[in-house]
Amino acid sequence: MPTKVTIQDIADSLGLSRTTVSKVLNHSPAVSDATRTMVLEKAKELNYRTLPQSAPTPAAAEPEQNYFALVMHAIPGGIHIGTAVIPGLDQQLRQAGYSLITCAISAEEYQELTLPPILRSPSIKAIVCMELFHPEYSQLLASLGKPIAFIDACVDFMDLGLNANLLLMDSRNSCRQMLTTLIRNHNVTSMGFVGDVNHCISFRERYESFLMVGKELGVDTSYRLLDHDLYYAEDGWLSRRLPEMGELPQLIFCANDFLASQTMFVLDSMGKRVPEDVMVCGFDGIYSMPPTLSRLTTISTPASQLGALAATTLLHKLMYQNDINSSTYLQTKIIYRESAPEC
Repeated sequence: MPTKVTIQDIADSLGLSRTTVSKVLNHSPAVSDATRTMVLEKAKELNYRTLPQSAPTPAAAEPEQNYFALVMHAIPGGIHIGTAVIPGLDQQLRQAGYSLITCAISAEEYQELTLPPILRSPSIKAIVCMELFHPEYSQLLASLGKPIAFIDACVDFMDLGLNANLLLMDSRNSCRQMLTTLIRNHNVTSMGFVGDVNHCISFRERYESFLMVGKELGVDTSYRLLDHDLYYAEDGWLSRRLPEMGELPQLIFCANDFLASQTMFVLDSMGKRVPEDVMVCGFDGIYSMPPTLSRLTTISTPASQLGALAATTLLHKLMYQNDINSSTYLQTKIIYRESAPEC
């Protein structure tokens, strides 16, 4: 008796996540046309018996053979800039006649340094990496010889000597300006930092700006929660760690808005008022914000333009393969709100 084909079988054969395949088979609009075509073709090939009869089949048109792969280890959630990067990337590629396919790297592939088979396909013309901060895996992807761009990267990226482009948001200058303004306008003498400084380049740059401003203005910067980001997903992590600071600083700068939101929640549970007792600021400027973040002083990032720039950079690289790679910073914008008012 033949073995029943499962969604996981289709996902494994394409190197996609089970979630992506499930979305296609359930008519979700949250996948690209290229991904949809590939999944439906594979489902038909494997004789997946619950393939919806009403689903569009690739027989009506020849499938597009020019893909860009968006490779991610951590799938961005609702309060991550990645949710805005992807549409900008996809739109720019469509205009150039390419399609975007998403490829989620499993924990096993990450640990064992193995690639999904689809990335070796000649139909994958270029690769965009997002939320992928593993040095050895970064080297593995670059070894494919395809044009590749990293949106942020591991902290020692520059030491790897990869044939790759790097795209970042400006952290150093904007963080320095924001913290300097808050310190001077509110006579701040102590401030803290929350975030894993080894998570990625941008987190490290934000931390370095925090230390630099503290040194320049004579502010006590000893209030630091630099735990590894693996702890962040643990329930109650910050509820345990924040009280360990003892006397809290006047200002807490968080490496991103997610950590800032959690910090404000814990401060509230401790009976501390924001900003009266402790000011809080973050980084990212999430577009679809929960109520807590609507009060947050932060640094807004042009995430959609970052996606478009990643596409443009790689399209140029496809045309001029011998051109030198670049590291590009996009400008960011400080937004002062209630959690840490400008004045």
